[in-house]
Amino acid sequence: MPSMIDRWRRPACVAALLATFAPAVARAQSADAPAPQPSQADEDRRAMRALEARVRELEARAAAPPAPPPAAAPEPPSPHLDVREPPFSRFDWSWTNGSNYQPASLLRVGPVTPSFMVDTAFAWQFSNPVDHTIFQTTTAARHGEFSLNLAYLGFELNGIDTRYGGPIGRIELQFGSYIATIHGQDQSLERGFYLSNPTLSYVKQAGAGWHFHWLHGVNVEAGIFPSYIALESYTPQENWNYTHPFVSDFTPYYFAGLRTQIYFRENLKLELWLVNGWQTFGRWHDAITGGYLVNHRPNGRFSFTHTAYFGQEQTRNADPNSQSFRGYSDNYIQVLAFENLQRRFFQRLAFCLVFDFGYEYRGPNAGASVMGRVSPPNGIMTGYSLTARVEWTRNFMTSLRGDIFYDYSGAVVAPLPLGSPYSLPGNGSATNPYEWLGGGVAVTFDWRPSPWILVRLEYAHRMANQPYFSGPGGITGPNGLPPATDAERAAFHPDLRTEDDRLVGNVTVRM
Repeated sequence: MPSMIDRWRRPACVAALLATFAPAVARAQSADAPAPQPSQADEDRRAMRALEARVRELEARAAAPPAPPPAAAPEPPSPHLDVREPPFSRFDWSWTNGSNYQPASLLRVGPVTPSFMVDTAFAWQFSNPVDHTIFQTTTAARHGEFSLNLAYLGFELNGIDTRYGGPIGRIELQFGSYIATIHGQDQSLERGFYLSNPTLSYVKQAGAGWHFHWLHGVNVEAGIFPSYIALESYTPQENWNYTHPFVSDFTPYYFAGLRTQIYFRENLKLELWLVNGWQTFGRWHDAITGGYLVNHRPNGRFSFTHTAYFGQEQTRNADPNSQSFRGYSDNYIQVLAFENLQRRFFQRLAFCLVFDFGYEYRGPNAGASVMGRVSPPNGIMTGYSLTARVEWTRNFMTSLRGDIFYDYSGAVVAPLPLGSPYSLPGNGSATNPYEWLGGGVAVTFDWRPSPWILVRLEYAHRMANQPYFSGPGGITGPNGLPPATDAERAAFHPDLRTEDDRLVGNVTVRM
């Protein structure tokens, strides 16, 4: 409603204008005496109406909001192709195996993105080993115990841009049993000094480099970085299953060296590696070791990756003349077979297939008898895994995986844990006890109440052609403890079985 001042404002203005113009009107009337009086009244009424209209115009102008400032000119598009079309940005790839499905981090501050993860697990191996050691595994390695599988704290630098690109870098420090099951099994640390597990095993990733505005982006960095051979990520939260198949556990999760990433197109990437060795911090030989990775994603439903690795992985004791050579090719396809996120139930169905093959050449004398025992021969290795994943809703998922691995010479089969005085018994063959064949199945149920929390339950069954998995007697020593005397060491033999069943529960928080 109008205020008291508004109700009196208009009459006051009219009165003021009348007082101003009244003398002039009177003089005009006296000067034009012959004009009739009614005509003068009409003029007064017209003048009054004009004055009222003018007052209304002035009031309306005073009450109108100020004109907005002129809009700023739009920012010109970036001249750099990698900024206008970032790699793999056209489609949603959160469904793929081995990648982080989470949205952009909530913790980013300027060009720095902090991150942390806590991965806890409870595992039960049906053989109930007395030493609580689950062998063979890299994930959830303790039986009947709540354990910290993996925790890390990291920082990533990205976004400081110049005309010629910008610096990139990351550091992630890790804790948990992963340190022992993966980094702790690196035997190259025994070569020489100043390279030890306490020095590097707590480093999950560490790298420094530069991003160039070439093509769709080029990154060159040196340090410790993930390998992604055999598809699955080092971080279990990024994988469709919690435990890993043999084709992943027997191949590298990380490299130490130089990596160059070249994005030729928005959907095509090439990586070049110059590294120290096959999941090693140091080198077994002085020869150059390296490889490459090609990833092509022609549309939002298909991703194909091919990798190759070449190097020398035998110790100098086994290969004094540096004649050994390992070649390995890893290939995997991921397919999004169905997607309808508008449905309330059964929203996605995806598959991934891994098929690897390689060859280990140990030298011209490989397979010969040494001191009455056959030495490891030259031979092929090959592995496969097929996984299906159903996203029932945005919160519930199920994954089913089957895998098989064959290694004629036992070149990449994981031995007993580093530091154990014992070795694998072999398959019992007199001609080639190293030949290894194994496989398994795993079914995983996921619940994601939010993108930052993951709850899992998994059952896995595995088998091999030789005793390879922890039995009731364990693999450590009498009553689950290391042998205290030479007599105990000689009397004990690791209790290994040809089959393995386990149940694992997991809770992961990551941001």
